[in-house]
Amino acid sequence: MCITFWTLEHPKYALILCTNRDEFIDRPTENAHWHSFGHRAGPGLRSDIVLSGRDELAGGTWFGINRTGRVALLTNVTEPPSGQKFYSRGHLVSTFLLSDSSHPLEDEVEKIIPQDVQFAGFNLLLLAPAAAQADGDSKRTVCYDAALVTNYGGGGAITSRPITPQERVCGGFSNGVDGQDGQEWPKVQHGIRSFKSLIEELTPECEESQLTDRLFQMLAWRSPQPVQHRSQLRETIQVAPISITLESAQGSNSNHYATRLSTVLLVGRDGRVLFVERDIWTLEQNKVRRSEPPSQRVFRFQLENEAAT
Repeated sequence: MCITFWTLEHPKYALILCTNRDEFIDRPTENAHWHSFGHRAGPGLRSDIVLSGRDELAGGTWFGINRTGRVALLTNVTEPPSGQKFYSRGHLVSTFLLSDSSHPLEDEVEKIIPQDVQFAGFNLLLLAPAAAQADGDSKRTVCYDAALVTNYGGGGAITSRPITPQERVCGGFSNGVDGQDGQEWPKVQHGIRSFKSLIEELTPECEESQLTDRLFQMLAWRSPQPVQHRSQLRETIQVAPISITLESAQGSNSNHYATRLSTVLLVGRDGRVLFVERDIWTLEQNKVRRSEPPSQRVFRFQLENEAAT
């Protein structure tokens, strides 16, 4: 049960985003790195255009950013197993991140959705840098267009909508259904309150390291009552290891499930990017262990213009 929170309206940052990835502990996964989803470099395509982790079984990803600043984040909709075979949801993320299109985001959404293909339930946040703006010094100022794509559950019709003005200021979702009960989950409500307070308290003097530390602290919140059943996963932002059967354990030899990763992404108005991926619970010598002190991967880079890729 993954979760994410973001703002697109901070004066210093075009995007502040933090997210947890909850997954079976032994599901094969590659840490965040630069890649192109296995595509070889050639005319119009570099081999290091996307920064993300990768699911080794399906080949896609749940969250990533590319060199020009496109961001995609996907969560699964919690639903009973259907036995039906669906197309990999990670394909939606990889297609968007690999695209070099300059079309408006609403047109791009239609392009990345395959025809006559069904997916298990998902929520997908898509962010694309808007047309370049200039500040008083004629320097590029980064801002984002944003859309939320969902099918409301396995095999459902895929729809998209722009995020609301309120969601631009402070948005978030987990594994519920958009427009139904998704925003009512205790973990989402708690997280949005905490995230909003954090953003409102930021001062111009706040160091980048202080901001990332506070975001990681927010992602570490656990409900007072220990999670014992699947239904309780909606009550805690960070999931301690539990033995539970979820919608699918494909590729897993155990049912140990927990928050494996926390990630913070900062995109400055000046195009400077900080991406920090931190291990939370790991599998070492067949034992589930907390990563203490947490190991992490840190990436810094400058956004490129679409034409540069």
